[in-house]
Formats: sequence, C-alpha cells, structure tokens
Amino acid sequence: MSTNNFAEACATYKLLKEKGYPEKATLKLVGDRHRLSRIQRNCLFRGVIVQGAAAERREKIAAPEALAGKAIGVDWYNVLITVESYLRGQILFVADDGMVRDASATHGSYRTGSLTERAIEEIVREIARLRPSRVDAYLDMPIAFSGRMAENLRTRLAQLPCASEVTLVQSADYPLKGYEGIVASSDSAVLDRCKLVLDLARGVLARRFDFNPPAVHDLFPGSPESPRQ
Repeated sequence: MSTNNFAEACATYKLLKEKGYPEKATLKLVGDRHRLSRIQRNCLFRGVIVQGAAAERREKIAAPEALAGKAIGVDWYNVLITVESYLRGQILFVADDGMVRDASATHGSYRTGSLTERAIEEIVREIARLRPSRVDAYLDMPIAFSGRMAENLRTRLAQLPCASEVTLVQSADYPLKGYEGIVASSDSAVLDRCKLVLDLARGVLARRFDFNPPAVHDLFPGSPESPRQ
C-alpha cells in the first residue's frame, strides 16, 4: 500500500538514482508512489544526491574561518533566496552534499518582498565578519529588477573594508564555475566545478538565528499523509 513516509521515499529515490534511472521520471515515480506534495518533491529533488557526487561536494566545503584574506565569489540570488526563505518561515534542510537548501524552488520567479532588505543586511554583515580580501557578487540578469538589486548591493558592499565588484550576468553559474577563490553557492552545477565552497546562507542563519537545519531525510517525520501544496 502506498504511504507518505518521506524517509522511505528518499531511500527509494536515491537507490533509483544510483542505478542511473532518469531523474525526472524517477522523481515522478517516487512522488506518485508516496503521494508526496509539491514541496516534498522539491525537497527530494534538491536534497537527495547520489553518493559519489555528494562526497565530492562535501570535500569542497570550506570552514568559515578559511575565508579570511581570501576572495569570495557570491551566487547572490542563490544565497539571498535561501536566507529570505528562512525569514519567511519556509522549509530549509541539509542536503546529502552538506549544503543547506530551501524547498521553495522559486529562483526563476523570485521577486523582492518585505523581508528582502533584512536578508541583504544579514548576508552583508556575515561577509564582513568573515573578512575576505575581496567580494565578487554575481547577479542573474533575467531575474526581475536585477539592476536595482545590483545598485543596492554595490552601495552596501562598498562600505566593507575590502575590494568588491557586483556584476550582472546572464547566469551566475558560468563565472562561478571557474572562480579562483571560494564560492558561496549551493547550486549543484557550480559545486561540481568550483574548487572550494562556502555555505554562506548556513553561516548567516546559524550565527544570527542559532538555526540548525534538519537533514533532508529527517523532514516530515511520522506524517501518514501530507496535504498537497
């Protein structure tokens, strides 16, 4: 009989991915089998990662103290959306690769809101605390009002005691994949190509809000069925 045991769904999804089954078809199969909601499917897709890729990414995660005196390349909207999602009370979790992600999957449709300024302030404050030698922030141009966001961020980063540059690009993935310093992003394509990664959003939330996110497999415990979202 089909259940909505999320931990079981995670295990099945991971097993099928390890066997090389197509990702989209596997997500639908497991999601339908366990009657998962849209949010639960997002968590499955963003959090459950095959063992080899997850291990390689975890090895790249740098400790926050390693950033002092180093350059940091920030996948701006990736970090901002994660912090803002927490402030809005949405689900965050630690994926198999050790990175914190949110369940919203709203990157392409992101719009600023009432909590955006606070999220920006918290991120910039954390960057200042980490004392990098320079900050390179990359903003995805297709996201609405990115030019306005870039100007806001330039003003804020200019107040830090280090060099900074804010660049609008078609996709932040491309410059960050080859970035020579430490990259702040949880984007899978970036993580698989960059040298070192910093979970900047997790640092913000841990230090400012004492947030300790659950592992993806521990989400939705003991609920026989969840409403569709």
